[in-house]
Amino acid sequence: MDEIELKDGRVDVAQVMARIREKIRSKRDQGQYGDDEVEEMTALKLQAFADEAEIDPELLARLMAPNHNWNISVDYRIQTHRTGYGAQAVVFVKKLVRPFVRLYTDHVLSRQAQLNLYFAHLLHNNIRETARLELELQGLRHRLQVLEAEKR
Repeated sequence: MDEIELKDGRVDVAQVMARIREKIRSKRDQGQYGDDEVEEMTALKLQAFADEAEIDPELLARLMAPNHNWNISVDYRIQTHRTGYGAQAVVFVKKLVRPFVRLYTDHVLSRQAQLNLYFAHLLHNNIRETARLELELQGLRHRLQVLEAEKR
């Protein structure tokens, strides 16, 4: 970056920010973007797709979180909305039946969780690659314009 001029021993923040904005603008005009810009565009595209699909913003945040807490889980809580002794009996029966039900459901749920995770990664990487290619195309168009201008 160019040297920063000091005024009365202080850095002129407005001048520094103006230089940064100018460098970003020139980079954008030339179509040169880095990984951070690609990630930012990917996040914007994912947000736009979620808005179009009218997905709950909290769900989108959970989908983008690195811990994958959005995915289905084989473990589930046994509970009932009933109250009293009948509720305790229902929960007791559910706990008795649970091991037999899990013999059939655990494998299917585990497979579905793996598929969900795979497709989430696949879609996210696809959107990232699309954003990267769009930025590269923008850069190539800029280079073409420059070459056409030189040719004239």
